[in-house]
Amino acid sequence: MKNLNIRLVGILGSILLIISEFLPWISGQSLLEIYIFYTYVNVEESFLFLFPLVSGIICLIGSLIVYYEPDYKINSVIVNFIGLGFLLLFFFEIIPSEVFYISSLQIGFYCCIAGFFIALINVIIVLMINE
Repeated sequence: MKNLNIRLVGILGSILLIISEFLPWISGQSLLEIYIFYTYVNVEESFLFLFPLVSGIICLIGSLIVYYEPDYKINSVIVNFIGLGFLLLFFFEIIPSEVFYISSLQIGFYCCIAGFFIALINVIIVLMINE
C-alpha cells in the first residue's frame, strides 16, 4: 500500500504540468491564449506553447503505466523522459525569448516548474521501487 501512495506522486506532477497550460503565465495570459494569438498572426514557433500540455499528457501516461503494472517500470521511465524532454525543449526555446517578461511571471510558470520537478522525482522513485 505504501508504494501505491508513492506512485501517485507522478500523477500529481503530470496534473500540475497539464493545469499550468491554462493558468496565467505572462501578463495574465495563459499559454493556450498565447498559442492562439501566435497561431493567428502566423508565428512559426507557436506550437511550442503547447509543449507543457503535451509533456503533462505523456508523463501522465508514463505514471499510469507504472501505477497499473509495476513490472513495466523501465517503460514508464522511458515515457516520462520523453515527456520531460518536450518540456526541456520548451524551456530552452521559449524562456530565453521571453526573458524580458521574467519579472512578470505568474502562477502558471511556477506550477509548470513544480510539475517538472515532481515528475523528475517520480522517475527516481520508480527506479528505486523494488517489486
